[in-house]
Amino acid sequence: MKKARNRGPKPRPKTREMTGVKPQSADPAEEDSQAPRPGENPFSVTLSLKRQLGFTLSILLAFVGGAYFGGKQWFSGRDAVVKPASPPPFRARYTSTAAEPEDFFPVAEFRRQAGLVFGGYNFLNTNPQLYVDIARAIDGRLPVFTLVDSENQAALGRALMRKHNVPDDAMRFVILPADSPWVRDYAPFMIRRHDNSVGMIDAKYQIEANVEPRRKDEEMAVSLSEVLGLPIRSIPLVLEGGNFLSNGDGVAVSTNHLFLKNQEYEFSEIQIASMLHDFLGVRRCYLMPVLEGEATGHVDMMMCFVAKNIAVVGEIPMDLDPENSRRLDNTTDQLKQITTTMGPMQVFRIPMPPPSGQSWRSYTNAIFANGMILMPSFSDVDPALEDKAEAVYKSVLPGWKVKRIVCDQLVREQGQLHCISYNIPNYVNLDTVISLSK
Repeated sequence: MKKARNRGPKPRPKTREMTGVKPQSADPAEEDSQAPRPGENPFSVTLSLKRQLGFTLSILLAFVGGAYFGGKQWFSGRDAVVKPASPPPFRARYTSTAAEPEDFFPVAEFRRQAGLVFGGYNFLNTNPQLYVDIARAIDGRLPVFTLVDSENQAALGRALMRKHNVPDDAMRFVILPADSPWVRDYAPFMIRRHDNSVGMIDAKYQIEANVEPRRKDEEMAVSLSEVLGLPIRSIPLVLEGGNFLSNGDGVAVSTNHLFLKNQEYEFSEIQIASMLHDFLGVRRCYLMPVLEGEATGHVDMMMCFVAKNIAVVGEIPMDLDPENSRRLDNTTDQLKQITTTMGPMQVFRIPMPPPSGQSWRSYTNAIFANGMILMPSFSDVDPALEDKAEAVYKSVLPGWKVKRIVCDQLVREQGQLHCISYNIPNYVNLDTVISLSK
């Protein structure tokens, strides 16, 4: 039987050179500030307005297909304004402030969060200690919600927390049926525009052709939009959350797996970049080489952003895995060519254990939780290596706490912490979710 984490065909060992697209900005001054610098490898050919309009018309019918969710779900700047979230009345320690200026378009995960969502489902039965460890580590720093299939599963979760003396409000359970716990990949992308309107973007979600389709996973985006009271629209791309990282500054990174997953639609690089710009506000998208032999092809297995201008990238010794060591070095070189509004991108390397068969372990597949990082930990890795990984995070995020969460069983399922989590930005009100939680 295939494991639940299988996403699609294994990436090609040798990747082709990718060109990029830099969509046209409406602000000429902004356009100049975002122009590619010499040596950059952005997904970046300037699109003329005429070309963008031509492409938009060519896929209009595809976009209209997404409108079945209802006209009220297509957001506009006027009716989708969300006021800054206020603290839930029952728990004063949960505080929320107005979104800051950089919290536009796909917000970066290192920014302040209103809450965290975890996929629970069958993992509550097979890996219960994981959820206990997560609740204890976060310790009321922000609201935590775990998605379950039924009232019986919610009762199981509550009993699990009580058994381990975890406070009732440290982890709450919300009934939203799904097929798998990989909520990061099938949940919608959340954006906030400059007019303060907030919306959700639902991308296509696909796994291997020979695996039973996950209908509930595909529909989860609409369910979440209803629970959060946010409008939603569809983007005609296969785009998994684990393969899309934002620095909160108009820059996004993915891997060339993005093209592999969309090859049946025959989108050009210009079309893909245009959609990322039009739907998600991405000004520049950079494609990194996938790790050879890593099943998901996701960028969160090799790197993460910790600030607008700071990235952390995995590092494997050349003598242990020459090919993937080279690919990680290539990723580092590409990132260093990026210029942000805070200057050149700085890259820090973090040790990455070499793969063991089909099992991949990564310290960048972490969770940001308002001044705390939940870092994956592995029982078969030298503790000294994990100490080095923790030291990297503490050096680039002074004042932040690092909590290690054992992920041995998640690794066997071809996933880790980031894969089962979903960050809700600070500008989203969670009162409705709290009222629905059990």
